[in-house]
Amino acid sequence: MSALELVRTAVLNVLQAADIPAAAAYSDDWAATYEAPVLTVGVGGGGSLRVGFHDYLGEWYDEKTASYQERYGKELDVSLLLDAYAPRAVGAAGCDTLLDQVQNVLTASPPAGLRMGDMEWGEVDFDREADLFRRRATLHCSAAFVATIQEETGLLLDFKLKGELRH
Repeated sequence: MSALELVRTAVLNVLQAADIPAAAAYSDDWAATYEAPVLTVGVGGGGSLRVGFHDYLGEWYDEKTASYQERYGKELDVSLLLDAYAPRAVGAAGCDTLLDQVQNVLTASPPAGLRMGDMEWGEVDFDREADLFRRRATLHCSAAFVATIQEETGLLLDFKLKGELRH
């Protein structure tokens, strides 16, 4: 999974855990018939001032392999596209209510490894194909990643969003 997908998944998991109806943008079922507002989360972009893992974080002892491993870090600035959709019966105000809930949840319980930035709201339009009102918001955040270097080969192993549990 790419770094941007890890960030999107982390945000989706937090929102879904808070009972906010959210799905990945362009997923197969996002445009189903909804009777209540729903949110899609997509990736608008990301960037880093430096390429690769330049920030040395130190060594840690891995009990499973009984060896020390070096860790490196990287920070990535990410823009997520949050599209709030609401059916005609609810009206455009349903988009605003949903985005308020999203902002409150992400402020109170941000995903591990993410630092929330500002959230910009666009104007409401009507998606004729989906027959839903839509308001797009752009959420800016910073994501911290860590990677481990395997002692025997010197290769960077599975980089993870900082704070994500290792499996």
